[in-house]
Amino acid sequence: MTEPPRKRMVKPPSGGTEEGRVKPARLKTAKDRTPSSQAWLSRQINDPFAAKARAHGYRSRAAYKLSELDDKLRLLKPGVRVIDLGLAPGGWTQVAIERGVTNIVGVDLLPVDPLPPAHILEMDFTDPECGPRLIELLGGPPDL
Repeated sequence: MTEPPRKRMVKPPSGGTEEGRVKPARLKTAKDRTPSSQAWLSRQINDPFAAKARAHGYRSRAAYKLSELDDKLRLLKPGVRVIDLGLAPGGWTQVAIERGVTNIVGVDLLPVDPLPPAHILEMDFTDPECGPRLIELLGGPPDL
């Protein structure tokens, strides 16, 4: 019995990215790490959004989440006063600055590299002194 002739592919396969599927990178320094740390690092290394964020100079992949929210809801406008609670590493603040927000204050317990023109406070936002300090730096009550 003879086999029927094979059909040629009419269109290229769909799905995946332009580059196609990427072979997952293996974690090379797993020896002294806990299984949960290994799993997190493996996800981070192989995450396409994390790679895209690094390539575009964002501090975190969360920048894309805020970009999508702002595209849909139009929250970030020039002139609005914005507070970023839990600022570190600063991805959301970067997007706010890119979208024209110039009056922004970020608060975090962790140290964060400067993001001009944003003011950055290294303190606990539940501290009673934090609220008045934020309003003082913003020049009035926040809009977001």
